[in-house]
Amino acid sequence: MAFMRLGSKSDAFYHEGQTWNCTTGLPSDVTVKFPLLSRSGLLKKFIADLSTEDGSNCVLQLHDVPGGDKTFELVTKFCYSVKIEVTASNVVSLRCAAEYLQMNENYGEGNLIAKTEAFLNEIFSNWSDSIKALQTCEEVKSCAEELRIISRCIDSLAMKVCSESNMFNKHSEGYDCSNNSAQDPALWNGISPETKSPPPGDAWWYEDLSMLCLPLYKRLILSIEAKGMKPENVAGSLIYYIRKFIPLMNRQASFNDKNSVNQGTTTNNTISEADQKALLEEIMGLLPNKKEVTPSKYLLRLLRAAMKLHASPSCIENLEKRIGSQLNQAHPWLIDSEREQFCRLMNCQKLSLEASTHAAQNERLPLRVIVQVLFFEQLRLRTSISSWLYVSENLENSQNNSGNLVFPRNNGTGPLDPKQGTQNLKDLVSELEKECSCIRSELQKLAKTKKSWSILPRIFCRKHL
Repeated sequence: MAFMRLGSKSDAFYHEGQTWNCTTGLPSDVTVKFPLLSRSGLLKKFIADLSTEDGSNCVLQLHDVPGGDKTFELVTKFCYSVKIEVTASNVVSLRCAAEYLQMNENYGEGNLIAKTEAFLNEIFSNWSDSIKALQTCEEVKSCAEELRIISRCIDSLAMKVCSESNMFNKHSEGYDCSNNSAQDPALWNGISPETKSPPPGDAWWYEDLSMLCLPLYKRLILSIEAKGMKPENVAGSLIYYIRKFIPLMNRQASFNDKNSVNQGTTTNNTISEADQKALLEEIMGLLPNKKEVTPSKYLLRLLRAAMKLHASPSCIENLEKRIGSQLNQAHPWLIDSEREQFCRLMNCQKLSLEASTHAAQNERLPLRVIVQVLFFEQLRLRTSISSWLYVSENLENSQNNSGNLVFPRNNGTGPLDPKQGTQNLKDLVSELEKECSCIRSELQKLAKTKKSWSILPRIFCRKHL
Protein backbone atom coordinates (compact mmCIF):
# COMPACT_ATOMS: atom_id res chain seq x y z
CA MET A 1 0.00 0.00 0.00
CA ALA A 2 1.33 3.42 -0.97
CA PHE A 3 1.97 6.00 1.74
CA MET A 4 3.65 9.40 2.12
CA ARG A 5 5.43 10.68 5.22
CA LEU A 6 5.30 14.41 5.93
CA GLY A 7 7.02 16.41 8.67
CA SER A 8 10.17 15.75 10.66
CA LYS A 9 9.30 16.50 14.29
CA SER A 10 8.00 13.96 16.78
CA ASP A 11 4.44 14.30 18.00
CA ALA A 12 4.54 17.28 20.39
CA PHE A 13 0.81 17.65 20.90
CA TYR A 14 -1.16 16.77 24.01
CA HIS A 15 -4.58 17.54 25.48
CA GLU A 16 -5.10 19.90 28.38
CA GLY A 17 -8.79 20.32 29.05
CA GLN A 18 -10.33 21.53 25.82
CA THR A 19 -7.02 22.82 24.45
CA TRP A 20 -4.34 21.24 22.31
CA ASN A 21 -0.86 22.24 23.51
CA CYS A 22 2.71 21.83 22.25
CA THR A 23 5.54 20.70 24.48
CA THR A 24 6.66 24.35 24.54
CA GLY A 25 3.62 25.15 26.67
CA LEU A 26 2.17 27.44 24.05
CA PRO A 27 -1.41 26.71 22.91
CA SER A 28 -1.43 25.36 19.39
CA ASP A 29 -4.88 26.49 18.41
CA VAL A 30 -5.67 29.39 16.11
CA THR A 31 -5.16 32.00 18.86
CA VAL A 32 -1.39 31.46 18.56
CA LYS A 33 -1.44 32.85 15.01
CA PHE A 34 1.56 30.73 14.07
CA PRO A 35 2.08 27.95 11.44
CA LEU A 36 -1.57 26.86 11.20
CA LEU A 37 -2.62 30.43 10.47
CA SER A 38 0.10 31.10 7.95
CA ARG A 39 -0.71 27.95 5.93
CA SER A 40 -4.49 28.48 5.68
CA GLY A 41 -6.04 31.30 3.70
CA LEU A 42 -9.44 30.65 5.26
CA LEU A 43 -8.20 30.84 8.86
CA LYS A 44 -6.15 33.92 8.08
CA LYS A 45 -9.25 35.67 6.71
CA PHE A 46 -11.44 34.59 9.63
CA ILE A 47 -8.95 35.79 12.23
CA ALA A 48 -8.56 39.11 10.46
CA ASP A 49 -12.32 39.61 10.46
CA LEU A 50 -12.67 38.67 14.14
CA SER A 51 -9.69 40.57 15.53
CA THR A 52 -10.49 43.43 17.91
CA GLU A 53 -8.54 46.61 18.57
CA ASP A 54 -8.44 46.08 22.34
CA GLY A 55 -6.50 42.86 21.92
CA SER A 56 -9.11 40.64 23.58
CA ASN A 57 -9.31 36.98 22.61
CA CYS A 58 -11.54 35.85 19.79
CA VAL A 59 -13.07 32.41 19.37
CA LEU A 60 -13.32 30.73 15.98
CA GLN A 61 -15.43 27.58 15.57
CA LEU A 62 -15.02 25.27 12.57
CA HIS A 63 -17.84 22.78 12.16
CA ASP A 64 -17.64 21.98 8.45
CA VAL A 65 -14.08 20.76 8.02
CA PRO A 66 -14.24 17.71 5.70
CA GLY A 67 -13.20 14.58 7.56
CA GLY A 68 -13.98 16.00 10.99
CA ASP A 69 -11.69 16.18 14.03
CA LYS A 70 -9.27 13.44 13.00
CA THR A 71 -8.56 15.04 9.65
CA PHE A 72 -8.16 18.51 11.20
CA GLU A 73 -5.68 17.07 13.69
CA LEU A 74 -3.58 15.73 10.79
CA VAL A 75 -3.79 19.13 9.09
CA THR A 76 -2.59 20.84 12.25
CA LYS A 77 0.34 18.44 12.63
CA PHE A 78 1.29 19.06 9.01
CA CYS A 79 1.39 22.81 9.66
CA TYR A 80 3.70 22.27 12.65
CA SER A 81 5.92 19.87 10.68
CA VAL A 82 4.99 17.00 12.98
CA LYS A 83 5.38 13.56 11.38
CA ILE A 84 2.20 12.25 9.77
CA GLU A 85 1.57 9.39 7.36
CA VAL A 86 -0.70 9.98 4.38
CA THR A 87 -2.30 6.81 2.99
CA ALA A 88 -5.03 5.77 0.58
CA SER A 89 -7.42 5.73 3.55
CA ASN A 90 -6.97 9.40 4.55
CA VAL A 91 -5.66 11.22 1.47
CA VAL A 92 -9.14 12.05 0.14
CA SER A 93 -10.31 13.65 3.38
CA LEU A 94 -6.99 15.51 3.69
CA ARG A 95 -7.28 16.80 0.13
CA CYS A 96 -10.83 18.00 0.78
CA ALA A 97 -9.87 19.61 4.11
CA ALA A 98 -6.92 21.36 2.46
CA GLU A 99 -9.27 22.76 -0.19
CA TYR A 100 -11.74 23.92 2.46
CA LEU A 101 -8.98 25.64 4.47
CA GLN A 102 -7.47 27.18 1.29
CA MET A 103 -4.05 25.65 1.87
CA ASN A 104 -2.62 26.46 -1.55
CA GLU A 105 0.79 27.67 -2.69
CA ASN A 106 -0.11 31.29 -1.95
CA TYR A 107 0.26 30.45 1.73
CA GLY A 108 3.49 28.51 1.66
CA GLU A 109 5.46 26.47 -0.81
CA GLY A 110 4.70 22.75 -0.73
CA ASN A 111 1.39 23.34 1.00
CA LEU A 112 -1.13 20.58 1.72
CA ILE A 113 -3.17 20.91 -1.49
CA ALA A 114 -0.10 20.33 -3.67
CA LYS A 115 1.16 17.48 -1.47
CA THR A 116 -2.13 15.58 -1.39
CA GLU A 117 -2.85 16.18 -5.07
CA ALA A 118 0.52 14.70 -6.04
CA PHE A 119 -0.12 11.69 -3.82
CA LEU A 120 -3.59 11.18 -5.30
CA ASN A 121 -2.06 10.89 -8.75
CA GLU A 122 0.20 8.20 -7.35
CA ILE A 123 -2.78 6.46 -5.77
CA PHE A 124 -4.66 6.37 -9.07
CA SER A 125 -1.90 4.27 -10.61
CA ASN A 126 -2.50 1.46 -8.10
CA TRP A 127 -5.63 -0.72 -8.19
CA SER A 128 -6.04 -1.61 -4.51
CA ASP A 129 -5.19 1.90 -3.31
CA SER A 130 -7.70 3.38 -5.76
CA ILE A 131 -10.41 1.09 -4.38
CA LYS A 132 -9.62 2.17 -0.81
CA ALA A 133 -9.56 5.84 -1.77
CA LEU A 134 -12.88 5.53 -3.59
CA GLN A 135 -14.47 3.91 -0.53
CA THR A 136 -13.51 6.90 1.64
CA CYS A 137 -15.09 9.34 -0.84
CA GLU A 138 -18.49 8.52 0.65
CA GLU A 139 -17.46 10.33 3.88
CA VAL A 140 -16.72 13.61 2.05
CA LYS A 141 -18.93 13.06 -0.98
CA SER A 142 -19.88 16.64 -1.88
CA CYS A 143 -16.33 17.98 -1.68
CA ALA A 144 -14.88 14.91 -3.45
CA GLU A 145 -17.38 15.47 -6.27
CA GLU A 146 -16.42 19.13 -6.64
CA LEU A 147 -12.73 18.26 -6.80
CA ARG A 148 -13.49 15.45 -9.31
CA ILE A 149 -11.75 12.94 -7.08
CA ILE A 150 -14.58 10.42 -7.50
CA SER A 151 -14.75 10.74 -11.28
CA ARG A 152 -10.97 10.53 -11.66
CA CYS A 153 -10.81 7.48 -9.42
CA ILE A 154 -13.65 5.75 -11.26
CA ASP A 155 -12.10 6.48 -14.63
CA SER A 156 -8.76 5.09 -13.48
CA LEU A 157 -10.33 1.89 -12.13
CA ALA A 158 -12.47 1.36 -15.24
CA MET A 159 -9.44 1.72 -17.48
CA LYS A 160 -7.53 -0.84 -15.44
CA VAL A 161 -10.38 -3.36 -15.48
CA CYS A 162 -10.85 -3.15 -19.23
CA SER A 163 -7.15 -3.23 -20.09
CA GLU A 164 -6.45 -6.18 -17.78
CA SER A 165 -9.50 -8.08 -19.05
CA ASN A 166 -8.44 -7.55 -22.65
CA MET A 167 -5.03 -8.96 -21.79
CA PHE A 168 -6.62 -12.06 -20.21
CA ASN A 169 -8.90 -12.47 -23.21
CA LYS A 170 -5.96 -12.52 -25.61
CA HIS A 171 -4.28 -15.27 -23.62
CA SER A 172 -7.45 -17.39 -23.32
CA GLU A 173 -8.97 -16.62 -26.71
CA GLY A 174 -7.90 -19.78 -28.51
CA TYR A 175 -8.81 -22.08 -25.65
CA ASP A 176 -12.14 -20.65 -24.62
CA CYS A 177 -13.87 -19.84 -27.87
CA SER A 178 -12.55 -22.18 -30.56
CA ASN A 179 -12.19 -25.36 -28.51
CA ASN A 180 -15.45 -25.41 -26.59
CA SER A 181 -18.18 -23.05 -27.76
CA ALA A 182 -18.46 -24.20 -31.35
CA GLN A 183 -18.52 -27.90 -30.50
CA ASP A 184 -20.98 -28.06 -27.62
CA PRO A 185 -24.39 -26.41 -28.21
CA ALA A 186 -25.29 -26.96 -24.56
CA LEU A 187 -22.87 -24.16 -23.71
CA TRP A 188 -25.36 -21.69 -25.15
CA ASN A 189 -28.59 -23.03 -23.70
CA GLY A 190 -28.76 -20.38 -20.99
CA ILE A 191 -29.23 -22.99 -18.27
CA SER A 192 -25.80 -24.04 -17.13
CA PRO A 193 -24.09 -21.24 -15.15
CA GLU A 194 -20.67 -22.80 -15.26
CA THR A 195 -20.26 -22.81 -19.02
CA LYS A 196 -21.25 -19.17 -19.46
CA SER A 197 -19.06 -17.78 -16.70
CA PRO A 198 -16.04 -15.64 -17.65
CA PRO A 199 -12.76 -17.44 -18.33
CA PRO A 200 -10.36 -17.97 -15.39
CA GLY A 201 -8.70 -14.73 -14.33
CA ASP A 202 -11.28 -12.55 -16.07
CA ALA A 203 -13.34 -12.02 -12.91
CA TRP A 204 -10.51 -10.91 -10.64
CA TRP A 205 -12.14 -7.52 -10.02
CA TYR A 206 -15.58 -8.72 -8.87
CA GLU A 207 -14.73 -8.98 -5.16
CA ASP A 208 -13.03 -5.59 -4.95
CA LEU A 209 -15.98 -3.81 -6.55
CA SER A 210 -18.41 -5.53 -4.20
CA MET A 211 -16.85 -3.61 -1.29
CA LEU A 212 -18.20 -0.32 -2.65
CA CYS A 213 -21.51 1.21 -1.64
CA LEU A 214 -24.25 0.91 -4.24
CA PRO A 215 -24.08 4.51 -5.65
CA LEU A 216 -20.32 4.29 -6.23
CA TYR A 217 -20.53 0.72 -7.52
CA LYS A 218 -23.27 1.72 -9.96
CA ARG A 219 -21.19 4.57 -11.38
CA LEU A 220 -18.12 2.38 -11.69
CA ILE A 221 -19.89 -0.54 -13.41
CA LEU A 222 -21.53 1.86 -15.87
CA SER A 223 -18.12 3.35 -16.65
CA ILE A 224 -16.65 -0.12 -17.15
CA GLU A 225 -19.50 -1.04 -19.49
CA ALA A 226 -19.09 2.22 -21.45
CA LYS A 227 -15.40 1.45 -22.01
CA GLY A 228 -16.25 -1.75 -23.85
CA MET A 229 -16.31 -4.48 -21.20
CA LYS A 230 -17.99 -7.68 -22.39
CA PRO A 231 -21.64 -7.97 -21.27
CA GLU A 232 -20.88 -11.38 -19.71
CA ASN A 233 -18.39 -9.77 -17.34
CA VAL A 234 -20.69 -6.87 -16.50
CA ALA A 235 -23.49 -9.32 -15.68
CA GLY A 236 -21.06 -11.48 -13.70
CA SER A 237 -20.02 -8.55 -11.52
CA LEU A 238 -23.64 -7.51 -10.95
CA ILE A 239 -24.64 -11.02 -9.90
CA TYR A 240 -21.58 -11.26 -7.62
CA TYR A 241 -22.54 -7.95 -5.99
CA ILE A 242 -26.19 -8.83 -5.38
CA ARG A 243 -25.34 -12.29 -4.03
CA LYS A 244 -23.23 -10.63 -1.37
CA PHE A 245 -26.18 -8.75 0.12
CA ILE A 246 -29.33 -10.76 -0.72
CA PRO A 247 -29.35 -14.21 0.94
CA LEU A 248 -32.06 -15.51 -1.40
CA MET A 249 -29.53 -15.46 -4.22
CA ASN A 250 -27.31 -18.01 -2.46
CA ARG A 251 -29.59 -20.81 -1.33
CA GLN A 252 -32.32 -23.09 -2.61
CA ALA A 253 -35.46 -21.78 -0.92
CA SER A 254 -39.10 -22.31 -1.73
CA PHE A 255 -41.59 -19.48 -2.19
CA ASN A 256 -43.33 -20.56 1.01
CA ASP A 257 -40.20 -20.29 3.17
CA LYS A 258 -40.92 -17.26 5.38
CA ASN A 259 -37.41 -17.14 6.83
CA SER A 260 -35.53 -17.30 3.53
CA VAL A 261 -35.25 -13.53 3.15
CA ASN A 262 -32.89 -13.19 6.10
CA GLN A 263 -31.07 -16.50 5.88
CA GLY A 264 -28.12 -17.38 3.71
CA THR A 265 -24.38 -17.63 3.45
CA THR A 266 -23.75 -13.89 3.80
CA THR A 267 -25.00 -13.15 7.31
CA ASN A 268 -22.40 -10.45 7.93
CA ASN A 269 -23.63 -8.47 4.93
CA THR A 270 -27.39 -9.01 5.32
CA ILE A 271 -29.36 -5.77 4.99
CA SER A 272 -33.00 -4.95 5.67
CA GLU A 273 -35.74 -6.27 3.40
CA ALA A 274 -36.49 -2.73 2.16
CA ASP A 275 -32.83 -2.21 1.24
CA GLN A 276 -32.71 -5.64 -0.40
CA LYS A 277 -35.70 -4.71 -2.52
CA ALA A 278 -34.13 -1.40 -3.56
CA LEU A 279 -30.83 -3.12 -4.34
CA LEU A 280 -32.51 -5.80 -6.47
CA GLU A 281 -34.43 -3.22 -8.50
CA GLU A 282 -31.27 -1.19 -9.07
CA ILE A 283 -29.28 -4.23 -10.19
CA MET A 284 -32.08 -5.29 -12.54
CA GLY A 285 -31.83 -1.89 -14.21
CA LEU A 286 -28.12 -2.44 -14.78
CA LEU A 287 -28.18 -6.01 -16.14
CA PRO A 288 -27.31 -6.12 -19.86
CA ASN A 289 -30.31 -6.86 -22.08
CA LYS A 290 -28.39 -9.17 -24.39
CA LYS A 291 -29.81 -12.70 -24.40
CA GLU A 292 -27.85 -15.52 -22.73
CA VAL A 293 -25.49 -13.10 -20.98
CA THR A 294 -26.95 -13.77 -17.52
CA PRO A 295 -27.28 -17.49 -16.66
CA SER A 296 -30.90 -18.61 -16.33
CA LYS A 297 -30.06 -20.05 -12.92
CA TYR A 298 -29.53 -16.57 -11.53
CA LEU A 299 -32.42 -15.02 -13.45
CA LEU A 300 -34.72 -17.56 -11.80
CA ARG A 301 -33.23 -16.77 -8.40
CA LEU A 302 -33.68 -13.06 -9.07
CA LEU A 303 -37.33 -13.69 -9.92
CA ARG A 304 -37.82 -15.68 -6.72
CA ALA A 305 -36.15 -12.95 -4.66
CA ALA A 306 -38.16 -10.22 -6.41
CA MET A 307 -41.43 -11.97 -5.58
CA LYS A 308 -40.40 -12.62 -1.96
CA LEU A 309 -39.29 -9.01 -1.48
CA HIS A 310 -42.42 -7.62 -3.22
CA ALA A 311 -40.45 -5.83 -5.91
CA SER A 312 -42.23 -3.53 -8.34
CA PRO A 313 -44.46 -5.13 -11.01
CA SER A 314 -42.24 -3.73 -13.75
CA CYS A 315 -39.18 -5.40 -12.20
CA ILE A 316 -40.93 -8.78 -11.97
CA GLU A 317 -42.30 -8.45 -15.51
CA ASN A 318 -38.83 -7.60 -16.81
CA LEU A 319 -37.42 -10.74 -15.21
CA GLU A 320 -40.21 -12.92 -16.55
CA LYS A 321 -39.60 -11.64 -20.08
CA ARG A 322 -35.86 -12.22 -19.80
CA ILE A 323 -36.37 -15.76 -18.55
CA GLY A 324 -39.00 -16.53 -21.20
CA SER A 325 -36.87 -15.28 -24.09
CA GLN A 326 -33.84 -17.16 -22.81
CA LEU A 327 -35.61 -20.47 -22.20
CA ASN A 328 -37.26 -20.45 -25.66
CA GLN A 329 -33.80 -21.20 -27.07
CA ALA A 330 -32.91 -23.59 -24.29
CA HIS A 331 -35.47 -26.46 -24.75
CA PRO A 332 -34.06 -27.96 -28.04
CA TRP A 333 -30.65 -28.50 -26.43
CA LEU A 334 -31.69 -30.00 -23.10
CA ILE A 335 -31.32 -33.69 -22.42
CA ASP A 336 -34.22 -35.57 -20.79
CA SER A 337 -32.81 -35.39 -17.27
CA GLU A 338 -32.30 -31.61 -17.57
CA ARG A 339 -35.87 -31.17 -18.81
CA GLU A 340 -37.18 -33.18 -15.88
CA GLN A 341 -35.17 -31.08 -13.43
CA PHE A 342 -36.32 -27.81 -14.95
CA CYS A 343 -39.99 -28.80 -15.13
CA ARG A 344 -40.03 -29.52 -11.41
CA LEU A 345 -40.03 -25.74 -10.93
CA MET A 346 -43.42 -25.54 -12.63
CA ASN A 347 -46.65 -25.85 -10.63
CA CYS A 348 -49.11 -27.51 -13.04
CA GLN A 349 -52.09 -26.61 -10.85
CA LYS A 350 -51.48 -22.87 -11.32
CA LEU A 351 -51.20 -22.81 -15.12
CA SER A 352 -53.70 -20.74 -17.06
CA LEU A 353 -55.86 -22.36 -19.73
CA GLU A 354 -53.63 -20.90 -22.44
CA ALA A 355 -50.48 -22.20 -20.74
CA SER A 356 -52.04 -25.63 -20.22
CA THR A 357 -52.97 -25.84 -23.90
CA HIS A 358 -49.45 -24.86 -24.92
CA ALA A 359 -47.92 -27.42 -22.54
CA ALA A 360 -50.19 -30.20 -23.81
CA GLN A 361 -49.04 -29.56 -27.38
CA ASN A 362 -45.33 -29.15 -26.59
CA GLU A 363 -43.63 -32.37 -27.64
CA ARG A 364 -40.38 -31.36 -25.93
CA LEU A 365 -41.89 -31.54 -22.46
CA PRO A 366 -41.51 -34.79 -20.52
CA LEU A 367 -44.57 -37.06 -20.70
CA ARG A 368 -44.96 -36.93 -16.95
CA VAL A 369 -45.42 -33.16 -17.10
CA ILE A 370 -47.91 -33.33 -19.98
CA VAL A 371 -49.97 -35.91 -18.11
CA GLN A 372 -49.99 -33.75 -14.98
CA VAL A 373 -51.08 -30.69 -16.95
CA LEU A 374 -53.93 -32.53 -18.66
CA PHE A 375 -55.00 -34.24 -15.47
CA PHE A 376 -55.32 -31.00 -13.50
CA GLU A 377 -57.03 -29.27 -16.42
CA GLN A 378 -59.60 -32.08 -16.69
CA LEU A 379 -60.04 -32.01 -12.92
CA ARG A 380 -60.82 -28.29 -13.06
CA LEU A 381 -63.34 -28.90 -15.84
CA ARG A 382 -65.04 -31.68 -13.93
CA THR A 383 -65.25 -29.47 -10.84
CA SER A 384 -66.75 -26.64 -12.88
CA ILE A 385 -69.27 -28.93 -14.54
CA SER A 386 -70.29 -30.43 -11.22
CA SER A 387 -70.84 -26.99 -9.71
CA TRP A 388 -72.99 -25.87 -12.64
CA LEU A 389 -75.08 -29.05 -12.47
CA TYR A 390 -75.53 -28.53 -8.73
CA VAL A 391 -76.79 -25.00 -9.29
CA SER A 392 -79.08 -26.16 -12.09
CA GLU A 393 -80.68 -28.83 -9.91
CA ASN A 394 -81.20 -26.31 -7.09
CA LEU A 395 -82.94 -23.95 -9.48
CA GLU A 396 -85.28 -26.66 -10.71
CA ASN A 397 -86.08 -27.74 -7.15
CA SER A 398 -86.76 -24.15 -6.13
CA GLN A 399 -89.06 -23.74 -9.10
CA ASN A 400 -91.06 -26.80 -8.08
CA ASN A 401 -91.29 -25.76 -4.43
CA SER A 402 -92.33 -22.14 -4.98
CA GLY A 403 -94.25 -20.94 -7.96
CA ASN A 404 -93.70 -17.30 -6.99
CA LEU A 405 -89.88 -17.49 -6.85
CA VAL A 406 -88.25 -14.61 -8.73
CA PHE A 407 -84.90 -15.28 -10.41
CA PRO A 408 -82.64 -12.24 -10.85
CA ARG A 409 -80.96 -11.49 -14.12
CA ASN A 410 -77.19 -11.65 -14.43
CA ASN A 411 -76.99 -7.86 -14.25
CA GLY A 412 -79.53 -7.64 -11.44
CA THR A 413 -81.92 -5.33 -13.39
CA GLY A 414 -85.03 -7.45 -13.29
CA PRO A 415 -86.67 -10.89 -13.03
CA LEU A 416 -85.69 -13.79 -15.24
CA ASP A 417 -87.78 -16.72 -16.38
CA PRO A 418 -86.64 -19.88 -14.43
CA LYS A 419 -86.71 -21.94 -17.61
CA GLN A 420 -84.42 -19.47 -19.38
CA GLY A 421 -81.95 -19.50 -16.44
CA THR A 422 -81.88 -23.29 -16.48
CA GLN A 423 -81.29 -23.32 -20.25
CA ASN A 424 -78.35 -20.90 -19.86
CA LEU A 425 -76.76 -23.21 -17.32
CA LYS A 426 -77.23 -26.17 -19.59
CA ASP A 427 -75.56 -24.28 -22.44
CA LEU A 428 -72.55 -23.53 -20.26
CA VAL A 429 -72.33 -27.17 -19.21
CA SER A 430 -72.44 -28.18 -22.85
CA GLU A 431 -69.52 -25.87 -23.65
CA LEU A 432 -67.50 -27.35 -20.80
CA GLU A 433 -68.26 -30.85 -22.04
CA LYS A 434 -66.94 -29.89 -25.49
CA GLU A 435 -63.72 -28.60 -23.95
CA CYS A 436 -63.34 -31.82 -22.00
CA SER A 437 -63.90 -33.80 -25.20
CA CYS A 438 -61.13 -31.81 -26.90
CA ILE A 439 -58.75 -32.70 -24.07
CA ARG A 440 -59.62 -36.39 -24.43
CA SER A 441 -58.94 -36.10 -28.14
CA GLU A 442 -55.55 -34.54 -27.48
CA LEU A 443 -54.74 -37.34 -25.05
CA GLN A 444 -55.67 -39.97 -27.61
CA LYS A 445 -53.32 -38.36 -30.15
CA LEU A 446 -50.61 -38.25 -27.52
CA ALA A 447 -51.16 -41.90 -26.69
CA LYS A 448 -50.67 -42.84 -30.35
CA THR A 449 -47.38 -40.93 -30.62
CA LYS A 450 -46.14 -42.13 -27.21
CA LYS A 451 -46.97 -45.84 -27.43
CA SER A 452 -45.00 -46.66 -24.32
CA TRP A 453 -47.61 -44.81 -22.29
CA SER A 454 -50.36 -47.31 -22.96
CA ILE A 455 -51.96 -46.50 -19.62
CA LEU A 456 -53.07 -43.07 -20.85
CA PRO A 457 -56.26 -44.17 -22.64
CA ARG A 458 -57.43 -46.16 -19.63
CA ILE A 459 -56.88 -43.32 -17.18
CA PHE A 460 -57.91 -40.22 -19.04
CA CYS A 461 -59.77 -41.15 -22.20
CA ARG A 462 -62.83 -42.76 -20.69
CA LYS A 463 -65.97 -40.70 -20.34
CA HIS A 464 -66.67 -39.21 -16.94
CA LEU A 465 -69.98 -37.53 -17.66
